[in-house]
Amino acid sequence: MQLGAILRAQNESGQTWDDPSEDLLFMLIEDVERGDEAFLIVEDLADSTGQTYVQSIRMSDGTFDVERREGTPDRHYATNVADMRVAHAVVTSWAFDAAPKVESLVWSQLRFGDQ
Repeated sequence: MQLGAILRAQNESGQTWDDPSEDLLFMLIEDVERGDEAFLIVEDLADSTGQTYVQSIRMSDGTFDVERREGTPDRHYATNVADMRVAHAVVTSWAFDAAPKVESLVWSQLRFGDQ
């Protein structure tokens, strides 16, 4: 018996969905593709700090930036993918695969101000 949600999706408007399916994540990324929402975040609720997540945003050229963070600032990475279908594949791989396929992409470590 599951006691609580494992994942939580949130869009720019602040709407949240606990344990979203792959199909729901596709629809939420479609909202980003259409411009109805600016971004989508999927958080791993097992991390009580809220710092384990994947997020995606559509760029002006139609590509998508996808970021993933695995807890600490030194484990924050980004990649750019061709379109929303690839963004969906990356987000769902991170969310549902025991061994995510996200490593096959070119990821750059993100650094902010004081890092």
